Amino acid sequence: MAMASNEHKIDHLDQPIPPPAAPDAGSGGVVPPARRRDTYALACRALTLLLIALGVVALLLWLVYQPSSLKAYADSAQLTRFDLAGDNNGARLRFDLTVGVSIRNPNRRQAVLYRRLEAVALYGGERLGRAADLPRMRQPRKSTVEVRTGFRGEGAAAVSPAAAALFRREKEEGFFGIGVKLHARVRLKVAVVDSVEYRPDVDCYIRVPDPSNTTAVAQGFTPTQCHVDDFS
Repeated sequence: MAMASNEHKIDHLDQPIPPPAAPDAGSGGVVPPARRRDTYALACRALTLLLIALGVVALLLWLVYQPSSLKAYADSAQLTRFDLAGDNNGARLRFDLTVGVSIRNPNRRQAVLYRRLEAVALYGGERLGRAADLPRMRQPRKSTVEVRTGFRGEGAAAVSPAAAALFRREKEEGFFGIGVKLHARVRLKVAVVDSVEYRPDVDCYIRVPDPSNTTAVAQGFTPTQCHVDDFS
């Protein structure tokens, strides 16, 4: 009897031990780490491919819709007064200037939304006057708009001795060289989408006849092309 009992125990020990049952994820079991790593890697690859595809689409759209720079011309300019009062140490300019600048939007797909427009006049590198908060506007595609502004000062603009000497020299020549700058804040509009804000400055250097010089006035003002910054 003892021998039979020992044989039974030995037979029982020789039986293979079954592996532990895998946890049932659907019944609240924990997902194995290997499966979690595979799912994470697959999600990362899918996200990477999506970002690459979006980048390619954005590049293609930029190449297709890349905006051309605005074009600007100073079409008209008139001085009804440009006088220097005082000596070199306290010279002041009295001026009355009117300028018309046409701005061309050459783009076929983008309209231009002018969020802010400011004009500044300079003489001899020194500011004469400023015309701020010109009207906001929307410029359609392939169109031209005209911006007219005026600068006036009754002896308010003090100038340096160098600018006073420049005035006397140009007074004899009959034409005054004046700088006009337009500082703009614009957005480009394609369909219903607005771009980021751009700040393209318009720089015009014009030569305006001295109103007291009949010969220069008879020659008149010559329209001048202005420099416009790129959209960047």
